[in-house]
Amino acid sequence: MITLEYGGMTHYITLSERDIRGRNSSLQSVPTALNIFYSDSNPNKQLWYYFIPYVGNPFTGYHLVYYRLMLTAGINFLNIDSYYSNLISPYANVDEIITERSENQNSNRSNNSSFVSKTQDRIQLYAKTYGANKYESTVFGVALSKIADRPIDVFAVSEQDLQTLPQSSLNTFEQLGNITVYNTSLRLNRLIADADDARRLRSAAYNYNLLDRIGMKRCALCSCEIPEIIHGAHVWGVADIRSCEIIDDSQKYAHAISGHNGLWLCHNHHKLFDSNILAFDLDGRCLIKQSMPHSHESFIRESINVHRLGTSIISDDFKYYLTQRNQVINLNGYQAI
Repeated sequence: MITLEYGGMTHYITLSERDIRGRNSSLQSVPTALNIFYSDSNPNKQLWYYFIPYVGNPFTGYHLVYYRLMLTAGINFLNIDSYYSNLISPYANVDEIITERSENQNSNRSNNSSFVSKTQDRIQLYAKTYGANKYESTVFGVALSKIADRPIDVFAVSEQDLQTLPQSSLNTFEQLGNITVYNTSLRLNRLIADADDARRLRSAAYNYNLLDRIGMKRCALCSCEIPEIIHGAHVWGVADIRSCEIIDDSQKYAHAISGHNGLWLCHNHHKLFDSNILAFDLDGRCLIKQSMPHSHESFIRESINVHRLGTSIISDDFKYYLTQRNQVINLNGYQAI
């Protein structure tokens, strides 16, 4: 990185790599530059990115998403027009980030390093703490902070002894003021009591595992993609897991947060599923309780446009959890949608 002082302004200029091999190899300097930029208390400062002659392709789909994040975070490009002719613009809102991130991850399932989601009152960033991903998480956090309309929770997803984001990144998030960091998934693993914080953190681990296994929020029955009204719906319910006497607490927790023990459902279909008005057989077919009033049944049927769960949801473990649920439901009293 180059620091240039001119006319009372400090310019921080981070450089691209000469040899671009992996998806992150041209970008690892960016979060370091961001953190140095935020550690400088001088308000007269600007942050730039400069392309030097390179070998490789710095304009893959992943790179273009990253460049939009950089612009959103306040990093400007000095010479991108010399290498790329199309317009790259910052994100206008969090929904744009969620949509484009989802499209990018769906086209490359190996690129699931960070997930962004939201509820009615919070934005969530699930950020891995290891490898190049921990650097990417910094850029995501700063970009989200610039356009967020509600507080942001950053859940650091740890691996082995790497349990938190770099301290320089934590310092940057603290300066931004609208980000709260929950540091380790090991901490999540201990919080299984009924306290509000425990429930929320457990939910964070569960939602992360759903995102990692089946992708971004989309109702499995009506294809709704409005994240504020889409929930992770447990197949084997948490209350039933807790009352199970043949497994210990650590096994109960593992089942409660398993990405195979659930699917995304919108608010209405989640309530219908929890009330056992809707059910699923082991082939993934959606079933409705036969005792429903005709007018209610017609309304529910019209609200569903996916009658069988997709292969991304149905797994052997998912079928195990469905079997646990269906043991207390008489499927003879249901009919296919």
